[in-house]
Amino acid sequence: MKQHILVLLMVLLITVPGAFAAQASGWETYKANAYGFSMLIPEGTQMQTKEWAGGWGGLSGAHEGVTVYGVAKLGAPESAQDIEHFGVQLTGIPAEAWTEIDKGSGHGWTWYRTVQATQGSKLVFGGYGVSPKGSYLLLLVTTPSDFKAYRADYEKWYHSIRLY
Repeated sequence: MKQHILVLLMVLLITVPGAFAAQASGWETYKANAYGFSMLIPEGTQMQTKEWAGGWGGLSGAHEGVTVYGVAKLGAPESAQDIEHFGVQLTGIPAEAWTEIDKGSGHGWTWYRTVQATQGSKLVFGGYGVSPKGSYLLLLVTTPSDFKAYRADYEKWYHSIRLY
């Protein structure tokens, strides 16, 4: 009987490591049903609804030096250039400081771009793109040293994003 329990525990640890890791590392799932996305956010982050110019709306929150943005423009999709322009306005980091890390589709995205931008003591990591529901910009803002120290956590956050 003990062997069966041990085997069961090992199977659980192998098949669902993300479920344990998300809780252990101080992240919780946040669902923004009105905007059609979910993502991990640092535990304790108080997300607040906000409207931006140009029809963009969404949520932002800060916790222990990390700011989370989940912004959408529902309806007809925006161009990559228009989303990038909004990202520059939102973060204050000029377009030439943005680097594309990856691109693709899936998890609700019709297409997406993964980006990183740094200016002085501010580092932005996240992505933007479109889904059938609208256009999205999902970012974390931190410092370069924090990003370097916790890069695996930031990547886990990014891979947790789902559009629906």
